[in-house]
Amino acid sequence: MNRKKLIVSGLIFGLAFLLGIILFQSKHWLKQNSSSSENILTNFTETSETKNTGKKKKALPQVIEKTAEEKHAVMEADAATMDAIGLHYDYANLTLPQVVQTYLDELGIDHSCIAFSYKNTKTGEVIAMNETQPMTAGSTYKLPLNMLAVDAVEKGKLSMDTPYDITDLDYEYVGEYQAYRNQFGNDMTIPEMQEYSLIYSENTPAYAMAKALGGFDKVYSMFKRYGQSKGDVKTIDQNGNKTTTDYYIQVLDHLWKHQDKYADILNYLGQSFPGLYYETYLPDIDIRQKPGYVREALNIDAVVYEQTPYLIALYTAGLGGVTPENDEVNGVGYSQLCQLTYVINEWHRVNRN
Repeated sequence: MNRKKLIVSGLIFGLAFLLGIILFQSKHWLKQNSSSSENILTNFTETSETKNTGKKKKALPQVIEKTAEEKHAVMEADAATMDAIGLHYDYANLTLPQVVQTYLDELGIDHSCIAFSYKNTKTGEVIAMNETQPMTAGSTYKLPLNMLAVDAVEKGKLSMDTPYDITDLDYEYVGEYQAYRNQFGNDMTIPEMQEYSLIYSENTPAYAMAKALGGFDKVYSMFKRYGQSKGDVKTIDQNGNKTTTDYYIQVLDHLWKHQDKYADILNYLGQSFPGLYYETYLPDIDIRQKPGYVREALNIDAVVYEQTPYLIALYTAGLGGVTPENDEVNGVGYSQLCQLTYVINEWHRVNRN
């Protein structure tokens, strides 16, 4: 920290020196041990857009630290479960990136295989690891896509009741497309597209929704409505299907702050893959999730309604040893993803709930 020498009275010098020590200690406390985990604690609302406006920066969110006794009580209460599934770590004394990295080191997984952004909805605290590293988005693009459709309905550009033509539709899998034509005929409504693209994560209804919105070129240009990453990939790269958790935590935050508007989306997310993904080790918690996988990538965006709800964008690459040439993540990789969800949630329970 640079300290400007002030030629003033001894009292003012002493106060300035004391303030400098306090600020240095605060900065040192926030600094990550790993270079991949820069800016672990950031003010989420300070996006690249607000930085460029010249507006005064908002203060960092206040982190409410639990006492050692409170943390120990949760550790004791959850110890049997931790031991049963082999995920007993020093949650009370490690930062969230540190406990995730401890898990990765135990399994020999490179830290670059994982990127996440976590936001505490009560305090606004954001904790992240590799949050600007480009990761394959997979089907998680269907979450902001559905939000765009709701926005369009609100503005009168689309209707929830109007059937939209699907006869001249691009598709990814001909068998899936033909199945939808057999079931729905020549058209689908927006609620039907929402249901099947979010609950079952299928591509044909997502393609139909994108067409109703004016096509994918227009859709991808509108994704910045929900925020932009501070990394090179600002939202979702249309050509490479790359994104960042720094972008997706902003998508989730927009969803959280407008829950009434996006109530149907949250309802569908609550029905998505019951008992799987984020719900595997957390069956008794209300979780609204949008998983996505393709080739080497396996991801989850979720709203987790713990005692203190939190948002999580968790993106992975190569779990289970898969590569971009593989068809999809294998069972080992899926299991590792589910274990990571438990690790993240347990850290939250111990330290922030």
